[in-house]
Amino acid sequence: MSLKTSPAALARASVLALSSTLALAACGGDASMSGADSGSADSSGAPGADGASAATTSDAAATRGAPAGPALHLEEVVVRDPARRDMPAYRLLVPEGWELEGGVTPVGPGFHMLPLFSDVTVRAPDGRGARFWGLLEFGYADRVPLPLFAPYEGRPFFPIPDSLGSYWRQVFELSPAEGVTDLEVVSERVLKDATKHVREMLAPLAESTRQENRQLAMTGESKEFSVDARELVLRYLQDGEPVRATVFATFRQSIYRYPDGSIRAAMWNIDHMYAMFAPEGVDATTDPAIAAVVRSRREDPAWQQEIQRWYLAKNRQIVAEGNAKIAAAARAAATARTTQTQDVLDISFQGWKSRNAANDAGHASSVNAIHERTTYAQPGGTTVDLPSHYRNVYTDGQGHYVLHDDANWDIGADPAWNQRDWQRIEPVR
Repeated sequence: MSLKTSPAALARASVLALSSTLALAACGGDASMSGADSGSADSSGAPGADGASAATTSDAAATRGAPAGPALHLEEVVVRDPARRDMPAYRLLVPEGWELEGGVTPVGPGFHMLPLFSDVTVRAPDGRGARFWGLLEFGYADRVPLPLFAPYEGRPFFPIPDSLGSYWRQVFELSPAEGVTDLEVVSERVLKDATKHVREMLAPLAESTRQENRQLAMTGESKEFSVDARELVLRYLQDGEPVRATVFATFRQSIYRYPDGSIRAAMWNIDHMYAMFAPEGVDATTDPAIAAVVRSRREDPAWQQEIQRWYLAKNRQIVAEGNAKIAAAARAAATARTTQTQDVLDISFQGWKSRNAANDAGHASSVNAIHERTTYAQPGGTTVDLPSHYRNVYTDGQGHYVLHDDANWDIGADPAWNQRDWQRIEPVR
């Protein structure tokens, strides 16, 4: 894996820099930023032999030197937050030979209502890849003469788009990524089951909106709250070659309106957005390497708590300054971020399946089954989530993993692998 970083990019505090990194997320513009390191966790997924025979060492396996079928080698990468003592923000698996670009970037003082900017791309030499963003939060009001992305009440100024595709078109027209032309929105749809799930999670925000509207009724003003999960398909040319990207995100709006319907103040968000892209003719949504990357991304719990503390501190500051309305918006942002768990977008792969409540003993295993990942017990007493469907899984206890299905391949007899002490690990029961 190749890691691209740029120290100068770490200092980009203007939202103009944000707009350029957002210009065409799925298309592979180099948005190098700070904050990632590799821990080197090798995975070899080798679909080959059907595993029907016993997994025993044979002369053929000892001399073959590789498992049957294509091998997928993965490295675990830790993306760090330089604004919070360089603490781990999240981890993901990156296939060998692919490049990781970007990271977590501190915000400038003009955007004090945002905890960070985050933008990470993982790309293969052949043009396949995935891209991830953090929380994208914007502010807007009618009759405010500001340019796009200018600081506005601590957030980038941007009119509320009528769709996710409309947002992408506007950003692309403002600052297209290098080598990208002919952006086309192929389709956009609301993901029904994912939307139902996220609305259930954010029900307290919808209820607070209803209560606030009762208070606003005598003034003639009103408040709107909406949220849904969306799938957007884009097509474009990258250096003249056709590429197709599938983007998933939750799209959230909180709008205050004057009696005449114009917008007095609004905050709108694109949450947990990620894109999977590949040359035209290759389905990125079913590509196993891309799936391994996307499904491996997990936020660090300690970092999540740090971000939550940031929101709470921001809320206390705003209350002290006497602005209860903005404080309420800050609390809402904190609630939304901590409530919207990763599985809101994981379900974009296979559709939503009903499952038990979070305190049910079978919850974790059912979630993993939906997302095609399995939790394995490691020798030191910890656990790790790895792609499912492999019969043979090994670790060296140092963050390296090998997964394969070849019943005749002995990793201990393969000179390419036997420099390490591999131990077989089993799923948590």
